[in-house]
Amino acid sequence: MKIIQMELADFGIYHGVKWNPPESGLIVMHGRNESGKTTLMKYVRSMFFGYLRGDWHGYFGSMDIRREDGKEYKIVRNEKEYTLSDGDENLQEEPADLWWHGLDRQTYDKIFAMGLEDLQGFKILSNEAVRNHFFSIEGGVAMGLARSEVAKEMGELLVASPQGKKPINALLNEQKDFDRRISSLAFDEDEFAKLQETERTTHEIENRIRLDIEESKQQIEQISMPIAAWDVYKRGQDALQQMQNLADVSQFPMDGAQKWADMDQKIKEIDEQIQHLKEINQKGPAFQESWKRWLVCGPQIDDIYRSIPAWKQGLDELKDHEDKEIDWDFEKNKQAETLKGWTVTGEIPETVDWPRGMAAASALEHSRQEMEKWQAAKPKNVSAPEPEAEDTEKTKDEWNTVGTAVAAIQSAVTERQTLQEQLDWLKNGATGPSKAFTVLGVLFLLAAVACVAAVYLADFDSTLGLGAGAACAVIAVISLARQKTGTDRIPRKIAEIEGQLGTLDQKISELSKDAEITLDVEAANDRWQQELDGVRKQYMDWQTRESKNAWQKEQKVMYDAIYETWQEDGNACKKKLLASETAWEGWRDQSGFTKLETADMAKAKEAWDTWKQMTTASADWKRRKLDVNSSISRWTDTAEQIFREVGVKKPVSPDAAEAVYKQWQDIRVQAEVAKEQDRQQKEREAQIESLSEEREHKVQMQRELLSAAGAKTDAEFRGKLLKFRQFQQYKEVYDQTEAHIRLIAKNPKKLSELRHELKIHTLKNWTDERDYYQKKIADAEKKLAEVAEKRGSIIERLSQMAKSDEYGKLLQTQQNRKADLDRHVDDWLTYMYTQYMLEQAQDYYERVRQPIVIRQAGEYLNLMTQGRYTLQANLDGKQLFAVDGTQRRIPEKQWSSGLGDQIYLAIRVSLAMAFSRQIEPMPLILDDILVRFDEQRQKEAIHFLASLGKKEQIFLFTCSAATQKVAQEVQKELSGETDTIHIFEIEKGTIQPQTAS
Repeated sequence: MKIIQMELADFGIYHGVKWNPPESGLIVMHGRNESGKTTLMKYVRSMFFGYLRGDWHGYFGSMDIRREDGKEYKIVRNEKEYTLSDGDENLQEEPADLWWHGLDRQTYDKIFAMGLEDLQGFKILSNEAVRNHFFSIEGGVAMGLARSEVAKEMGELLVASPQGKKPINALLNEQKDFDRRISSLAFDEDEFAKLQETERTTHEIENRIRLDIEESKQQIEQISMPIAAWDVYKRGQDALQQMQNLADVSQFPMDGAQKWADMDQKIKEIDEQIQHLKEINQKGPAFQESWKRWLVCGPQIDDIYRSIPAWKQGLDELKDHEDKEIDWDFEKNKQAETLKGWTVTGEIPETVDWPRGMAAASALEHSRQEMEKWQAAKPKNVSAPEPEAEDTEKTKDEWNTVGTAVAAIQSAVTERQTLQEQLDWLKNGATGPSKAFTVLGVLFLLAAVACVAAVYLADFDSTLGLGAGAACAVIAVISLARQKTGTDRIPRKIAEIEGQLGTLDQKISELSKDAEITLDVEAANDRWQQELDGVRKQYMDWQTRESKNAWQKEQKVMYDAIYETWQEDGNACKKKLLASETAWEGWRDQSGFTKLETADMAKAKEAWDTWKQMTTASADWKRRKLDVNSSISRWTDTAEQIFREVGVKKPVSPDAAEAVYKQWQDIRVQAEVAKEQDRQQKEREAQIESLSEEREHKVQMQRELLSAAGAKTDAEFRGKLLKFRQFQQYKEVYDQTEAHIRLIAKNPKKLSELRHELKIHTLKNWTDERDYYQKKIADAEKKLAEVAEKRGSIIERLSQMAKSDEYGKLLQTQQNRKADLDRHVDDWLTYMYTQYMLEQAQDYYERVRQPIVIRQAGEYLNLMTQGRYTLQANLDGKQLFAVDGTQRRIPEKQWSSGLGDQIYLAIRVSLAMAFSRQIEPMPLILDDILVRFDEQRQKEAIHFLASLGKKEQIFLFTCSAATQKVAQEVQKELSGETDTIHIFEIEKGTIQPQTAS
């Protein structure tokens, strides 16, 4: 999707602005602070996703876009009014819901819009919104939705609140009520009262232990924050210490050095101007009376000067032709004798068709040369003898059989590895089944025994008692049977996977015979992979030999075809030679040069041309000579008259006339200068006075600048400037660390606490404290198990001690409701286990997808660094390495800040491009991301973005003049290419193309 027009009718600083951005290439948008860059970026986001809540007043704008299928749409947002139109109909859906799978503004910012603070490193790939919209775009969205549904179902059963109304919350409250009612029944037995008190105590102990565990987890969470911020904090404190050491120059004027150099240069220029003006005022040209005669004769002198070239040419022409007349007659007779030797009659023809003769001679010579070339071009047989076939070489069909077996083995090995991972997980990581049905079965079994005992020992109604006992016994058997079924589920799954592994091993063993692999079927999967690679290499060697043999056969066929073509060319050359000889004889008979040969053709033409030229030139000169003598006489008379008027006593000649003209030019210029002398003298004096005042002002500004910097000399001033620049560098590092710490703290309250902890403690204090709380949690969990076991024995004892019917009924009802509670808890645990499995599946899917992004980012980094670096990730995708030209792997902690920013930029761009391939390309918005790059890295990054911009629409917003300058340099380097870099200037709500400097 490309933006083809932006129309900002009334949008912040922009009023009535309409702009058509280029659809491809890197678009550099340069502007100073408050020029409208941020407003323009806000406009793009608002057009795509709408205005933020309550932030729509006074904003009117529209945008035209073109999607990948070439169809154009117009988005209009005038305050709350919104329309989306394709020219034929209006659509009601938002663009994000219609085209981009519900992409929201925050996720768009994390993928396609980035600023300097967004170059946050590899962690962008762990962002939940980015993961759901990118890595899971084909199947993971369904996984994410399923996880959400499971979480919703869990919330429908239980909420973490004492006042919750969900089923499990309600049943837990009922159990508390049952406990309260049972405890309210009076019993004389002291043991029952003590057991009841002990049972209540176990609940209190359990609550205290759980509270301690939760507090310990909160403590660990608090401790993890300063641990994560420690390295950043230390780096910031080191920078702060350096800033304090340089505090005396913190208020140094940043542009002081440039101002000093400019003023010093200006003072030198003023001094040179004053000296030059004073030297001029010492001279004074004066007007002479003798110049008046020259002024009167000036027009005549100009006229005669214009005739001097023709005058000289005439004299030279007369002198030159004195000898030429004799030479022409001599040369004419000489060439005539030469030409007569090629004729039979001795007469020289007045006209000759030389082009036809030259063409005929050239054609004859060319035909003879082609005949010689044809004879010399007889082809030689260079094809090699046919190769002998090797007896042991496999045929193509045999290799096809081997290839099919190798592909099947590869698939079987991959499937076997997956089954082995599942088997290891079931044996080592699967959680055992719940014991709830066992407890329930035992309780109902005890109830059945009690009913039978009541019939025989207490004269209870036999029908009712035996019926109740039978029902309890049936329920007990069903509960125990269900518990056994749950217990056998995992072993059955293990047995099933082991059977599948056995089948795969047998399949691999059979296929290995077709692939001619003798490796043991029990060997490791990596060893099988090596064997398969070896078979593939043998196939590539066989294919190379087959290609060579085919080439040699083609050479033999090619020679036969060339020889046949050579014979056909010879027949054509013979026919052409005969035609050329016939044409040549025809021209010789027509022209009269019957004795002329083709080798003398150029010599004959030259001799005839010379003879013809000499004859014509002699006649033309006689007419020209009369005209030249007449003009020379007229010019000589005019020059004599001028010489008399101005008092020049020289013989009349063109050179003398030219010398007089030059003297006249000097006199005319001097006369004009003399008239202006007085006026210019006054102007120079006024200019000297003005320059003196300006010089004094500049000297005073230099004194003020030295005073402001606290320096007395130029050298001391430059020393303070160097220290100030060091202070600015440390300040930038300190500001970056402070921003990083604020991100870790997330809110001002935690930030204050984090700063306090970082000041009073060391890293060892926090790591020791974390280890202490982890151990405390483990001990508390052991205590919880002991308390639960103790409570179970107490409850069992209390049930046995119950004697009254009310107490028994109350216990029975409590147990029934407890069964409902157990059923809901089992459902809740099932949902929790399902959520865990979906999370693991999504993580596995992401681990497979994520290397695609890293591999593309490595290619981008390789382009950006001119081949110096690329990227690699470890197997789980959680650690990233930069790989230099020597294949040395550099971990993230050892990256320089410049290399780190390049890597993070490559990852962000790779993520955006991958999203574009799966959903739709969208404009990439970069906000001053190159300010921390040095000049070389900026140039490399702009080269990379320009190359990427040939297919994508990329906006680079910057307020840096240095970045703009680098972009201009790269634009000049790529001037021969199209759609590379477009530079625009943003100023006070206007967008203009950059003018050529």
